Amino acid sequence: MSLHKERAKETIAAVVVTYNRKELLIECLDALLGQDPPIDAIILVDNQSMTDTPLLLKEKGFLKELPPGENTGTWESTTCHPDFPTIPITTIRLPENTGGAGGFHEGVKKAFEAGFDWLWLMDDDVEPQKNCLGEQMKFKSLSKCIHPRKIFPDGTPLEWEGYVSLVTGQRVFLQDISFKKGAEYCETNTGCFEGMLVHRDIVSKIGFPDKRFFIAGDDSTYGFLAHLHTKVLYARDPIFLKKIGNNGQPITDRSIYYGMRNTFLRIRTMNEHVKKHRLIRNMFILVKASDYFLNILMSRNPKVPPLKILFRAFKDGFSGQYGKGF
Repeated sequence: MSLHKERAKETIAAVVVTYNRKELLIECLDALLGQDPPIDAIILVDNQSMTDTPLLLKEKGFLKELPPGENTGTWESTTCHPDFPTIPITTIRLPENTGGAGGFHEGVKKAFEAGFDWLWLMDDDVEPQKNCLGEQMKFKSLSKCIHPRKIFPDGTPLEWEGYVSLVTGQRVFLQDISFKKGAEYCETNTGCFEGMLVHRDIVSKIGFPDKRFFIAGDDSTYGFLAHLHTKVLYARDPIFLKKIGNNGQPITDRSIYYGMRNTFLRIRTMNEHVKKHRLIRNMFILVKASDYFLNILMSRNPKVPPLKILFRAFKDGFSGQYGKGF
């Protein structure tokens, strides 16, 4: 079965990365198959989820066969859902959990090499509204990297508008002020793999997502690199439902480690492409470490274990120890 269909119009592949969230994944896939206008293919990257994920995928018609029980390396299978026989679904099951960054690296690579024009990138815990893709594609003449809005199940918007400061390297949020003033879209210089729609021309220039991040910072860095070659847009009317938030919980050990360590990688990547203000951006790595330190003091108890994690994250980031580290 051919993954890429030869068509006169531009082709669009959804790239979904999943890890042990099978129910949310099924809802995401159902929403993708229901898009109007339709997508051309789905590339699903499974980061070595537990065996109940492929079992449910097969039961629901998204997988024609189960992967082998033994860990024999990367496994791949392509099928079509019986209700949508013209949309191929390729599942790539990785031999180990490579994190979101590794999953998107493999998924973007697969879609790019298959020849798709547009790649629609998303985690498994989001769900696009039926007209979301069509609304994003309305801006294709203005941008080759387009983001949707996100709302939580209770209707609360995730106010994502903002930018990464070229001086400090830190994220600045603007609380969707452009939309509140009636704008249909605004520009940014960052990115998010919860609906990013990116053209293959940009991928050819910036490469695939950097798997060294494992999680946290890979998508914002990819959006930053994209903005060096195209306007990066955040659009008002395309909507994704975001089903998992932090719910005001204290910062986790995992977030401390990857957030701190990957700040080094993110800033180093910025410094490679933007020479001005490199010293200031490097100094703000210490500011980021201070933020984590104060967060731990205010929200975690006991405090010594997460402080040790913060120290290890700083050490690993400083020495360039990336990949899965926690």
